[in-house]
Amino acid sequence: MSKSAATTNGTATPISGAAGSTASSSTAVIGINLGNTYSSIACINQHGRADVIANEDGERQLATRIAFNGDQVYIGQQATPQLVRNAPNVIDRFVSLLGRSYKELSSSELARDSAQVLDKNGVPSFEVEIDGKKTILSAHDAAVRYIASLFATAKDFLSGVPIAGAVLSVPLSFTAAQSAGVRKAAQEAGLIVLETLAAPSAALVGYGITSPGPRGELPSNPEGDESGHQTTYAPGRALDRTIAVVDVGAETTTATIVAARAGLYALLSSSTSQVGGKGIDDALLQFFAKEFTKKTKVSIKETDTKSWAKLRIEAEKTKKALSASSGAQQCSVESLAEGLDFSGSINRVRLDMLSGKVYDEVIQTLKAALENAKLDASQVDEVILAGGTSRLPGLVERLSFIFPEEGGASITHGIDSSEVLARGSALQAQVIAAVPASSAERKHIESLPSAPPGEVSELKVRSTSKAFGLVLPAATEEAKKLASTDGKLFVTLLPQHTPLPARRSFLLPGPQAATAALLSFHEGTAEVKVETVAPPAPDPEDEDDEPEEPEEVRTAMVKPDSKALAELAVTVSKGKNVLVNVVANADGSVDIQAGEESAEITAKISLPASK
Repeated sequence: MSKSAATTNGTATPISGAAGSTASSSTAVIGINLGNTYSSIACINQHGRADVIANEDGERQLATRIAFNGDQVYIGQQATPQLVRNAPNVIDRFVSLLGRSYKELSSSELARDSAQVLDKNGVPSFEVEIDGKKTILSAHDAAVRYIASLFATAKDFLSGVPIAGAVLSVPLSFTAAQSAGVRKAAQEAGLIVLETLAAPSAALVGYGITSPGPRGELPSNPEGDESGHQTTYAPGRALDRTIAVVDVGAETTTATIVAARAGLYALLSSSTSQVGGKGIDDALLQFFAKEFTKKTKVSIKETDTKSWAKLRIEAEKTKKALSASSGAQQCSVESLAEGLDFSGSINRVRLDMLSGKVYDEVIQTLKAALENAKLDASQVDEVILAGGTSRLPGLVERLSFIFPEEGGASITHGIDSSEVLARGSALQAQVIAAVPASSAERKHIESLPSAPPGEVSELKVRSTSKAFGLVLPAATEEAKKLASTDGKLFVTLLPQHTPLPARRSFLLPGPQAATAALLSFHEGTAEVKVETVAPPAPDPEDEDDEPEEPEEVRTAMVKPDSKALAELAVTVSKGKNVLVNVVANADGSVDIQAGEESAEITAKISLPASK
């Protein structure tokens, strides 16, 4: 079987392992999504599932913000009202500054309505007044204070149960220095940091995508059916899926294409754009400002920072309400400008119109990631959403248009997209904490550098450069069903980009009129079949019926190589299924065993590694 060396071309770069076992019952672990605008904390509940923790005010999404007023310190959402009258003493958007020098910052990162970013010996810092004294706090200092408050919230929720460690999610675009900056701040805040986890990996772990169960059972579809009941994936698709993770933050959007193989996640490509939820907030801000002027004949002056801060806070609340409700939502602000109150409404249709530019850029970011991975949209099995803005129904609908209507990628959002990163981080913490501290595995995990996955040599592994599978001898209806997602008659046993070593089992329908089955094993190349389907004839009696355009149907398939790698004859009773076990070794050699289901193995063969 063809394998690739540990190089860029054909290399599987895992961005996480699978979640599975549990930590000690006498301690707890937590996961933290440390966002630049909002953060969240998750822990493992008594049923082994990850739950997001609410703070004392009942909030699960905690504003990444600190404010100082006299001797008072406000953290989280309590700091937000301070933007109206005390903006110079509010510190926010500091997470992205960790591990960076002042000269690295862009003009957009320096522009802010809160405390300004200062150059303090090359370190991004803020000057605020604390208890009447001017004080310089670096971005690191602010992060330590903020993470310490998250730690305190977790300890209060867990009622004194010792916290054995935490995993913090970081954007995939973070450099090694930025990830190290997050780790350092968290450690100084008192946390035992088990890992800094790439955000797309946290999302995948949150859903357990392709991860086998604790007893080896196949993963179920996280979305279930229309009634919410647990369902399975199509045959052969439970352990091997190509996933697009779309993470829409406040100011950036990252689309990541991942090969998910039995709980190992290999990064194929990513694309990041400087667009996010703030762009929608800005559009709403201008919309409501115009509505206010229409109603009152009063314009909000550009220099009236208090009025703009009031309106922005309420506009963001309105956006969140619209993402959760189909009805129109009110935006109300007391004494917005010149003592005049404002109340305006907006529905989803108008919101989608205002957000069109942002939606377009998110779509282009995903398309760029697909292009970087050299994949067609039809070759993606599933889309995972992360970030609160990604759950806007208008954006979800626009994303669905990229993929084929029949057999296209499903968009998975069963977990609140604003919570999935924290949940995945908690599950990852659970796995790491379950590994004995003195074991070689734990020491290896702890020795991995805080760096983007592609820069960590220890995470580069050999992988299959082509799909490996078998060509069935006849086009039976059962065979068509099994092969429909991979291409006519080709059944993929090990997809392209599968990290080695790997093992797969597959159950095939046996012959109905014979006592033996001939299995022909091939490698295959991923292709996209393009068909043009003629539209139905127009109704001659309907004068308003415009002629439809021909439809282009794109189907992902694998075209088998013409030459078989091996053939294997298997003795089997009439009508019985055939069980095929494939083991691909680290050196690229393959061991194949086959036999009748629930019976002894009757045929086996070994294939050497391809040169």
